[in-house]
Amino acid sequence: MPWETMDSEMTLHAPGAEGSHEKRSRSAEGSVESPTPRSADAVEKQETPAEGTPSAPPDHLQHVYPEGSLRGWLTVAGAWLCLVCTFGYTNAYGVYQSYYVQTMLPSSSTSAISWIGSLQLFFLFAMGLPTGRLFDAGYFRHMMFAGMVIMVGCLFAQSAAQYDQYYQVFLSQAVGQGIGGGLLYLPAISIISHYFQKRRALAIGIVQSGSSTGGVVFPILLNNLFVNVGYVWAVRITGFIMLGLLAAANILAAPRLAPKKDHPKPDLRRFCTDPPYISAVLGMFLVWWGLFYPFFYIQLFASSHGLSDSYAFYTIAIINAASMLGRTLPNFFADKTGIMPLLVPSTAISGILLLILVACTNMSGVTVFCVLFGLFSGAFISLMAPMFAVMSDHVFEIGIRFGFAIFIMSFAGLTGTPITGALVGNSPPYTWYKPCVFAGVCMLGGTALLTFSWVTLGRKKGQIMV
Repeated sequence: MPWETMDSEMTLHAPGAEGSHEKRSRSAEGSVESPTPRSADAVEKQETPAEGTPSAPPDHLQHVYPEGSLRGWLTVAGAWLCLVCTFGYTNAYGVYQSYYVQTMLPSSSTSAISWIGSLQLFFLFAMGLPTGRLFDAGYFRHMMFAGMVIMVGCLFAQSAAQYDQYYQVFLSQAVGQGIGGGLLYLPAISIISHYFQKRRALAIGIVQSGSSTGGVVFPILLNNLFVNVGYVWAVRITGFIMLGLLAAANILAAPRLAPKKDHPKPDLRRFCTDPPYISAVLGMFLVWWGLFYPFFYIQLFASSHGLSDSYAFYTIAIINAASMLGRTLPNFFADKTGIMPLLVPSTAISGILLLILVACTNMSGVTVFCVLFGLFSGAFISLMAPMFAVMSDHVFEIGIRFGFAIFIMSFAGLTGTPITGALVGNSPPYTWYKPCVFAGVCMLGGTALLTFSWVTLGRKKGQIMV
């Protein structure tokens, strides 16, 4: 009675009875399959798993996903709102970066200011390790509520920060909001795996589009509020918006599977000796090192090349608007073609675009870059979680696999933008070719490791379209 991995349909088949009907007991959320009786000969012929191979979970852990349902799609909506307020809001940090450099924190260097956004990004993903374990243990609702309280509370604390007081902004925005967002981000992504298997990539792509939506709305909102009502009330209004959105997310999103005390416990040592997984994690680390350079610096890049402030304000929004398409359309095809055939080329193209950004010095060039980079980097971001789900051996392993991966990646997010900030320089005239080369080479190096992961995963699964 073979155990089929995460990219299978997770059903039980009687050996030699292909095409026969499985017995199923129906529930309100989907169908749960009962095993088909096996003959004594079939039991005797069953192969013993090789040493080191994870044992098959007991029958009651094998189930059929509802592939949606009203509750499932409401959970998608709640998770989407979480991504708007976490990753989407973080994608708007370029607005803060520009405002802090030019107005709020004149005594701080460009690189020091970028540490605020990079540490916020670090906590958003570094929290994946503890939240992955807590999610698998059944603490989804606890993390959702705690994340909302911390995130909103720290936004109001940020609004009270005084002029040129770096540490006040650092503690409230980088540390506080980073931890609050980290409590929300991974659970919001992982909960989708309770409802979807065949259409998981599409569902996660829809959820990930929330980060693009937030990345479009918040830059426009903040830029206009800074001009019309000032920094203090701009941040406060953002806090009130966050409170409403996250309260709705807490109501809509709900776990489907109760935690199982007898499910196989994840083994980090086994993860670290799994070639497809560990090479993917290392590849993601390199990609993460260069990925957020445009999100932090494209507005300053446009302004420093003589483009109008009214146009520069919208550059981050353009990237995220294009990313919205990139985070949904590839996921629709990924459920049919596999994850890696789309993820690897998207990552490579994103790296090439970063290398040629230095030549985009006029409005048309910057606009084309923003659209294309948003499209292909969005595909990479949305396909990341389905890739780690495919590598998992069972549903109760997804949280910790994804959490461990983004924990490692968070260190790249922590250091990547300060490195590019140091390469840009502290005052005009800024140097732009150095950070473009650094970010582009990092992403292309990550692409090489992801290609190796694709090949080894294909061999493991017995097919290249994974």
